[in-house]
Amino acid sequence: MVSSTPILTATPERGERSPLPGYGTELAGRYHYRLIKRISKGGFGAVYFARCLDATHETNEAPPEAVAIKILSANRAPDHLDLLKRELSSLLALQHDRIPRVYDWSLEGEIPFVAMEHFRAGDLRDVLGRGGALAEPEVWRLLHDLLSALVAAHRASILHLDVKPANVLRDSGEGYVLTDFGVSQATRIRRGTLRSALGTPGYQAPEQREEKFELYDVRTDLYAVGATAWSMLTGIPLAERPRLVRDAQSGATYGLPPVSQFRIYCSPALEDLIMSLLVIDRAGRPGSAAEVLVRVRAVLADPNAGTTLAARRRSLGPADTSALIDSLVDPLLSSICRGRGFDGYFVAFEDGEQICRQGEQSYHAFLLLRGRVRVEREGRVVARIEREGAFLGEVATLTGLARTASLFAEGPVHACMFNQAELEEFVTGHPAIGIRLLRSMAECLARGDGGLGQ
Repeated sequence: MVSSTPILTATPERGERSPLPGYGTELAGRYHYRLIKRISKGGFGAVYFARCLDATHETNEAPPEAVAIKILSANRAPDHLDLLKRELSSLLALQHDRIPRVYDWSLEGEIPFVAMEHFRAGDLRDVLGRGGALAEPEVWRLLHDLLSALVAAHRASILHLDVKPANVLRDSGEGYVLTDFGVSQATRIRRGTLRSALGTPGYQAPEQREEKFELYDVRTDLYAVGATAWSMLTGIPLAERPRLVRDAQSGATYGLPPVSQFRIYCSPALEDLIMSLLVIDRAGRPGSAAEVLVRVRAVLADPNAGTTLAARRRSLGPADTSALIDSLVDPLLSSICRGRGFDGYFVAFEDGEQICRQGEQSYHAFLLLRGRVRVEREGRVVARIEREGAFLGEVATLTGLARTASLFAEGPVHACMFNQAELEEFVTGHPAIGIRLLRSMAECLARGDGGLGQ
């Protein structure tokens, strides 16, 4: 991109500790912009409402006339440019109508900046600042839009890690847009990658507050979505009410009190969904944004719909589990299955039982341990799978797409069942299994069957 050399610099605002460009400053990237009004200011710099001087009505190549410009302060800390680069990288990787569009950028000049889509209605922090709260239908829409954005982000292996009202913009159609990917990280963060906790107090997941970086995954963002919805439904800005936040040491199940303690009326379906995202133990939260989005869409389509759309788990008893593991041929698989805490993943299906249905959105993958599974597409049998250690349904689980095949048990079937977060944790924790999964998916693509277990 072209260097962002200031063409015209007006007088900085009075009382600024971190020098920022004054109103009227012009910046140049591929296109030229004039800063009109500051929208917000943070430790890194500021976001301005700006006018694209090259915008015309005759062409769609240039940005629209009204844009938002995020810039860094002149005396920025060395890592602030990295934050801007991180946000730019994330936004360029994501193309979704619930995430701001990037028009232009320049990172090499005196004033690094990113020009992006502008939303004139502001953010949800403004609603809380007026002592307001959202009506229940608006909270359902908020959940829908945030989860839609996170499905796209998580599919690209990007964690937002700072979902909160201030990072949620309102669009002209009364919808919501997730912004500020400045602290986003790739999924499966390891200790040492980060120097400090990410997120904002009140909206951080417990693993963020405790700086357990290795535990960050898609469920970390889901907690923040729950906290944001909780805040907007009650009208309580959580960053200002730290005493409401609970931790595991308190013996509580949820990181915040029930919504119904602070709102006169909240439908059981909405409270149930929000509180499910706020479980302190991340293993108790839903396993993917796509899974929760299905629940939201079901209620929006039918207010009387149930609130639980997860696959059934019929766990085995200790004796049956031990016998099953003893029967495994693969030493690696047997060793993994004996691991601490692994017993909660085992499930059993009876002869003829449908494991999953084509077109459904349940988002659970299966690791076949024993038995035979029939794969059907459009009512036609396309395969039978009985290989120990075979993965089934992994494509739908990892992508959030609807299943393209139905699976049926032919005789007794035993397997391990994982949601998206659990599958990612399982595969990254056992690289040899991850390599097998990649090879299996590559073989399906080479055969052209699109993934029999999806």
